[in-house]
Amino acid sequence: MTHVRNLSESSYGLGAMVLVLVIAVAACAPQAADQSAELAAVADNWENALNAGDIDGIVGLYTENCVLMPPNAKMAKGHAGARASFVGMVDAGLTGEIDTVTVAAAGDIGYRAGTYRLQTPDGTEVDQGKYTDTWRKVGGEWKIASDIWNSDLPPFAGDTTIAITHDVKDADHWLAAWMGENSRRDMFAQHGVDNVRIFQNPKMKKQVCVLVDASDMAAFEAFLNSDEGAVAKAEDGVIDKGMRVYTEVK
Repeated sequence: MTHVRNLSESSYGLGAMVLVLVIAVAACAPQAADQSAELAAVADNWENALNAGDIDGIVGLYTENCVLMPPNAKMAKGHAGARASFVGMVDAGLTGEIDTVTVAAAGDIGYRAGTYRLQTPDGTEVDQGKYTDTWRKVGGEWKIASDIWNSDLPPFAGDTTIAITHDVKDADHWLAAWMGENSRRDMFAQHGVDNVRIFQNPKMKKQVCVLVDASDMAAFEAFLNSDEGAVAKAEDGVIDKGMRVYTEVK
């Protein structure tokens, strides 16, 4: 009987040890990601800020060291990168519809994936695609740490050639803006333009023309309608009145 009692006690002790190990392993295992209504509600603020034209509201949703990977562009980082990635959309008056397919969180880390649509102020759809973003809790608030999105539309085949004619206040000043380092050519290249040629009426030197080959018309149009574009025109002495835009007839 003593032998049986001792065996029973040993088995009980072994079982207890196994139970303790199971609890310890479970405690150390990563927390499973669950559907997060809290994160889903916060994530809706991105769409709300865009539709309100609130660029500061959009930037404020990102962490200070965030990483953004926009389509057909270099990686952007931080609040400055977030602002540069979206200010053209806001200035152009674009609005969006963002649908969340899945959203989940585990502790202070969350993710969301879904689709988006972008429209001009008159309701014309200019883009549709999909996205995935990673969120972190910073100071108790959910912020976007990583953002990736890309279009469903087929890549643009070739460039669109556009001629823009207008008058300028000072011909020499306007020409100087297109010459040398950090010229308007560099600025246009950052907004979807591959090539720029400039022309001048030899008899009426204040009458000029800009011929551009745009590989990303949406980006170029957004730039032309943005605050950045307005500042550039003012600095160069461009006279908006009488400006004409021509597209190639094929």
